[in-house]
Amino acid sequence: MIAATLVMLAGALLPCLLATVRGKPVDRLVGLVAAGPVAALVLLLLAAAYGRSAYLDVALIAALLSFAGSLVYARFLGRTL
Repeated sequence: MIAATLVMLAGALLPCLLATVRGKPVDRLVGLVAAGPVAALVLLLLAAAYGRSAYLDVALIAALLSFAGSLVYARFLGRTL
């Protein structure tokens, strides 16, 4: 059950990463914002699957850094437009 969910979330992460790598700057920002929570969910599922609480800390830090990174990217994007 957890493996199927991980595969589905990894499949959901692919379009986010493609939008981040390719596309206009606004599309890159959308891909970055969408990829953050999906990556955090993958790490939370890995923590549940392996029974390790250290992955919970990594998921929390990744979610916070993703949010901060998107704010920084939006600020630089606002300067170039």
